[in-house]
Amino acid sequence: MIPSEVQAPLEDDPAWRSLALDDLTLTRKEGFAAFAEAPDFPRPPDITAHGLKAMKPEAKAEHDLWRRRFLANLRPIKTIQASQLVEDLTDILEAGLDQPNWEAKGMAAVDAFPGLGKTTIGLSFAKRVHNDLIRQHGRFTAAGHERWPVIRVGMMGDTTIKDFNWAMLEFFAHSGRNSGTANSFLSRALDCALSCESRLLLVDDLQFLRFRSIRGTELANQFKTIANEFPLMILFIGYGLEDKGLYDDPQLERRITPLALDPFTIDDDAGRTPWRNFLLSLEQRLVLADKHPGMLADDLSDHLYARCSGHIGSLMTLIKRGCLRAIRTGEERLTLELMTMVKLDRAAQERQAQWEALLAAGKKTSKPQRSTRRRA
Repeated sequence: MIPSEVQAPLEDDPAWRSLALDDLTLTRKEGFAAFAEAPDFPRPPDITAHGLKAMKPEAKAEHDLWRRRFLANLRPIKTIQASQLVEDLTDILEAGLDQPNWEAKGMAAVDAFPGLGKTTIGLSFAKRVHNDLIRQHGRFTAAGHERWPVIRVGMMGDTTIKDFNWAMLEFFAHSGRNSGTANSFLSRALDCALSCESRLLLVDDLQFLRFRSIRGTELANQFKTIANEFPLMILFIGYGLEDKGLYDDPQLERRITPLALDPFTIDDDAGRTPWRNFLLSLEQRLVLADKHPGMLADDLSDHLYARCSGHIGSLMTLIKRGCLRAIRTGEERLTLELMTMVKLDRAAQERQAQWEALLAAGKKTSKPQRSTRRRA
């Protein structure tokens, strides 16, 4: 293919439009379905630096836009931590799928610091649940209702019981969400969950709720009611949940399975090897004309760890911004000089100097021994 003739997907291509930000909201069933059923964003072709220079300006601009959108929609890379978490979530979900509706289903809480990918993993799990159950049972129930396997609700700092119940109705676009009491909203939401055979309730940003407050206590009781009456697993996502009192209630303490998500560590080769493997997988996905094997895992491993201290959220932000700068400047690869110019979040910046000192002094290294690399 002649470089100047490279064509990006058309704007009405499903893979191109499926992730348009103005068309997508996870607070409503249609938006969640669009997210869950969207095909992977198409990868731009790999073009050499010489090929880029030969492209017409309009074609080059279109190719760069394609690369920018591809970067924004990179599929999550399965880390060891993510795989273990998904296995635990699958155990809890599947244990309740075939139980009678009147038996309480499982509850899980993913509690991890910001920037470790807990929401990304939670949504990825919910996406799989949505697609698996629709593939197994069809888009419509035996009674002819639309099947909606997943309900998603996001928390706010002042969420009340009525607000939470309304949010479930809003997800279903229920006509009864415009007026009613907290109890009537809950009853209508239960009707929706039963009719649509919902099996997972994803509650994100639970850290906004203070369970030791009056509203928090009321919502904690509400969660117990939902677990008892709704035919679904509840998945909470947040951080500092124990400190905020999630487990103060003996019933919740007995019913919620606490799950964690840890950052990458480089204390030994058992931690360094997954870090290296992740960087190798990540650099294969990058569409830069002058990238080379080991660009991340060899040349930039220590720098990247110092910048993000093992937090995947900070790392992905750094890589995406670095790639965009490399594309924009024409450098077409990630170098130490370029990455040093890319700004990052405050938490990452605060720890950067500490990690750089440890790595420079040889007290820490992010690279496994060569024998370990060969085995990996």
